[in-house]
Amino acid sequence: MKIVILSALGNAVAQQCIASLFKTTTSVDFDLFLVRERGFREQTLNFALSLVRTDEDVLFVGDDIEFTHGWYEVLMDNYDRADILGMSMLYPDTTKVQDRGYDLMQIDDRITIEAKDRGLSKDEITAFGSRRCDALCGCFMLVKKKVFNFVREFSEEGQNRWGEFIFICQARKQGATVIVIDHFLYHGGKSTKSNPDKALSSISYQAERSIWESIVNKYVDKSFIARSYSCEVSELLANVIFEAEDILLYGAGTVTEHLLKYIKNKKVTICSSLPEERGMLFNEHKIEDYKKALAKSYDLIIMTPLYIGQHLYDRYVLSMIKNRHVSSSVAVTLRIERDKYIYDAKLLD
Repeated sequence: MKIVILSALGNAVAQQCIASLFKTTTSVDFDLFLVRERGFREQTLNFALSLVRTDEDVLFVGDDIEFTHGWYEVLMDNYDRADILGMSMLYPDTTKVQDRGYDLMQIDDRITIEAKDRGLSKDEITAFGSRRCDALCGCFMLVKKKVFNFVREFSEEGQNRWGEFIFICQARKQGATVIVIDHFLYHGGKSTKSNPDKALSSISYQAERSIWESIVNKYVDKSFIARSYSCEVSELLANVIFEAEDILLYGAGTVTEHLLKYIKNKKVTICSSLPEERGMLFNEHKIEDYKKALAKSYDLIIMTPLYIGQHLYDRYVLSMIKNRHVSSSVAVTLRIERDKYIYDAKLLD
């Protein structure tokens, strides 16, 4: 096996990744390559392929991965179960799940991809061995050599975001199978977000939406989509919205887009902490800088980023509204019930 470390965050971070690799594979033989990030991730992956050749399996690893004991043994135990294999991920230094692979789904009329069990504690996860999925964390992906016979490179249409996903879709159309394994590594999630070109590294929904829709139309076989959901809001969240007249929505993503369907005849402000989103139009609302927006009073503040709404509120919002009139603040949470995708509210007051 050939292991390729994709170095985007500098020598110190790469050194930590490699140290954890050696610490957890004391009796394993492999060829190790350290490849400096090119213009963007897909270019880096293709350059790596030109260096290492594809006469053996290749394990691609982002430099923001920390290997944990037992990963190699579990990988080998599951080796025969798929053609492309990945690992489950935790947020650094926590037991909080980042993903157990990713699943395509249709929510209302939109195709999206969701991180399995994001936000749960590792202790809440029932042992699963491995499971089929539609995508993997691209910072740990073992590609068997036979896959390169029909997918020879990573499409630059991924634009530093979706190259590995496109690769998987192309491979699956040729019959390749994909699994995520029940073993957790730590993943910083910053490797591809360090690109100085904001067009390639922004986490803005505004920036990613058009790219994603183009990729879905071109590469996603509709037979891959096994589940469909209707999107709703809970009675609690609906009542909180109903009772407010002046509402601040913190975040300009899919949750905000959906909530706007339920907010009628209200004064609405949308804010963001991302500099590249300030002044942009979002569903006919101009996005404000969050500091400017939080200098005003509201009946209701809704923290729309899933899984991190409470954290963002505590870190950025709470201190700024201490002397403002805010009747209520909530973070949006998510629960799935059968064929329903339900946004709920967690009171922050």
